[in-house]
Parts: sequence; C-alpha cells; structure tokens
Amino acid sequence: MTDQAAGTALTPTHRAPSGAPDAKRVRALRRTSQQSQRDFTALLDVLARPGRIRRLTVPEAAPAAAVAACGLIDVEVPVHVLTGPDPDSIAWAEAVYAATGAPRAELSDARTVVALRPLTSEDIAALNRGTALDPETGARVFAQVAALCGDDPDDTALVLTGPGVPQGTERRLSVRGLTTETVAALATANASFPCGIDVFLVAAGGSVAGLPRTTRVRRPEED
Repeated sequence: MTDQAAGTALTPTHRAPSGAPDAKRVRALRRTSQQSQRDFTALLDVLARPGRIRRLTVPEAAPAAAVAACGLIDVEVPVHVLTGPDPDSIAWAEAVYAATGAPRAELSDARTVVALRPLTSEDIAALNRGTALDPETGARVFAQVAALCGDDPDDTALVLTGPGVPQGTERRLSVRGLTTETVAALATANASFPCGIDVFLVAAGGSVAGLPRTTRVRRPEED
C-alpha cells in the first residue's frame, strides 16, 4: 500500500569578511515570533510524518532553505552554510550568519547546516552524526532542492518507511535536485540509530519535506 506524499529576530554578531552583509537580505531572512512559530509547527510536522509536504511562506528571491533554517537556528548553535561559487550564494550565506547571530563552524562541527547548493555525498559523509550518548548533537540539515513531488523524468524517486509512516505502508516522494549518490550517503549516515542526521528538503516555492534519521530511505529499484 502506497501513500503518495502530496524567528525570532536576533541581533547579528557576525559580519562578512569583506564588510557588512547586505541589509536587505538580512531583513528577508529574519523571522518574527509569529512566523517562527508557524515555521516550527510545519517543520515539526514534516519531520514527524516523513514524506508529507507542508508549505512555508518565503520572501521573494530569498533561498527557501535559508528562510526555513533562520526560523529555527538558535544563537548558540554552531552553523555552517554550504554555498556555490556564485557571489549571490555567498552573499546569502553571510546574511544567514548575520540574521541569526549563530556562531560559524566547520562542516564537521556544525549542528545546523544550510545547503544553498545541491548536497553531495561528500557533504553527507562529513556531517556530525552525534554519539550514542549524545545523539542530539547530530546535524540538522536544511537542503535547497529544485522541486518536490514533480513529474520530471530526472527527479529522484524515494520510498520511505519507518516511524511516522503507517505500519505496513510506505510513502513515496520525488525530489528534483537530490542525486542518487546523496541518497545512498544519507542511508549510510543514518544506519546506526540513534546516531545520524535529520534533513529538511526545501523547494524554491517554500514546499518542505522531512527525512528524519529514523526513516529508511531507498530507491524504488531497490525493492
């Protein structure tokens, strides 16, 4: 049986190495208390129900993954932003640090990771998975993807089972902008529960789906 998946503003404490980050970008990422509460409810829901899709309100031109992350990032939680080579991506990364006031960290030390470019298997392998005694230190990832539940032949189809999916059923989710290699790396990273990473897939329009570490993620051809 298959079920088809349909901020508090903080004072910035970091600046871009070359000067102050773009104020307009910072304002776009800052969330009000009400917005943060709505984001928190939606993100908690998709993490509890893997493969389900909710929608966040995203300001025009702002990276949806960055907006989602900024509603949840705590000022004391180390953050790393993965960027592409383009100046726009780097500018948005600086805005994330400024909007949240969170400390910057190397990828392997970050508790929250914001991917403004496609995640790679190497990224996943480098992430902190926590320990058996402190699994909560495993990374939480907000990954920008092109689309969720599209019908493009290049979309990556996922089959999801585990807690949050009704017993005896599975959910299916198609993702554009997530490679099969990255999916395989994610499965490896989450193979030793309670250690692992939790992932939010966030599409440009604000659609979001959750892949918690408790979810078994496989490709349909693996059945």
